[in-house]
Amino acid sequence: MKITRRLMLRCSGAVAAALALMGASAQGSLLDWLQKLFGQEEAAASSGAASAPPAASSAPAASSAPPLPPYDADPLTGEAKQGRGRIIGVMVNNICNSARQNARPQRGLSAASILIESKVEGNISRLCALYSDVDAIPEVGPLRSGRDQFLQLIMPWQGLYYHDGESVFCTQYVSQWDYSGLNIGGKSYFNTPTYPQVAHRDPRGGVVAYEHTEFTSGPEIRLAAENAGIGLVYDYDTTFFPFADYRTGEDLLLPDCADARQVTVRHSAKYQSAFRYDEADRAYRMEMYSARTGHFEPAVDELNGRQLAFENLLVCFAPIAAYPGDSGDVQQVQYIAGGEAFLFTRGRVRPCQWVKPAPDLPLEVSDNGQPVTLNRGRTYLAIVDEDEREAFAFNA
Repeated sequence: MKITRRLMLRCSGAVAAALALMGASAQGSLLDWLQKLFGQEEAAASSGAASAPPAASSAPAASSAPPLPPYDADPLTGEAKQGRGRIIGVMVNNICNSARQNARPQRGLSAASILIESKVEGNISRLCALYSDVDAIPEVGPLRSGRDQFLQLIMPWQGLYYHDGESVFCTQYVSQWDYSGLNIGGKSYFNTPTYPQVAHRDPRGGVVAYEHTEFTSGPEIRLAAENAGIGLVYDYDTTFFPFADYRTGEDLLLPDCADARQVTVRHSAKYQSAFRYDEADRAYRMEMYSARTGHFEPAVDELNGRQLAFENLLVCFAPIAAYPGDSGDVQQVQYIAGGEAFLFTRGRVRPCQWVKPAPDLPLEVSDNGQPVTLNRGRTYLAIVDEDEREAFAFNA
């Protein structure tokens, strides 16, 4: 068939529709496409004109952004990864009932990437400081015994759990989930292999009770791990929480969420943590209620005098009650139940939900079924008894 320009023009509408259905490129003229389809020489001859180069476009060429490098974030902060360290969780004492029964101010907490707080027994709370590398751990403590509600949070990440002693229920989880190889300082209630921790004592002027005078450090933890044959290198391919992408500098401002610049989290009447948002640092500064003095005091790191501050606060409410039987009031968190959560970041609050279906599965936070993203940086994670829900407060 002889292809003429008249025929080509008459057929342009049909051909354009065909192009759309066929997914043909929109670049170049319709004549160019027909010439390629039917043969360049025949189409050019039928039009009575010599083949010409495509006309220059008046629109500037679209600039393509360079591809992003592979995502490789620190598992605890979401910042660009600096190494291949294994997550290490250190149990830290938080008792503050009198001058003698007093663990504050603690040491080494300002270097922690995630600080977990939850009720343990006797209506006291305890802390677990998470570090992404053993070399990032300064002197930390006072060191205290392990509890399963903290172990279950780091278990999915194959983190080293470091403490001095543990509850029988913690040992039970270590035994049933075959976690003895990453548990340092535990007990052998169920003939579970144990590895001793390495630590040192500081009498702190002889004022506080002996059980509040034990400290450890990065070099000591490394030595304990070497003694136990535990590797401190681990190649994480995901993060503890979904974080804003460090490669793009993404910043989550939550413009559609309510202001929340003051937050109070109550674990019990005598153990409460309060936070005030600092616009300059874009972080929440922490205070803790002191039963010894009867008022809130800044939570500071004794090593450097810095007040603890966090870019994110995540408060998760859960059913918490003493284990049945003669448990000594050791508290059990019903993680499998899931529940209500609140994310505080950049001076705003986002209500959400959390789930943790099994001890070896991570805690996940969502909003209407979609994963919730946190800003990069340090995070305070509170696991709070549902019975304390009415005492929980935040305002602008």
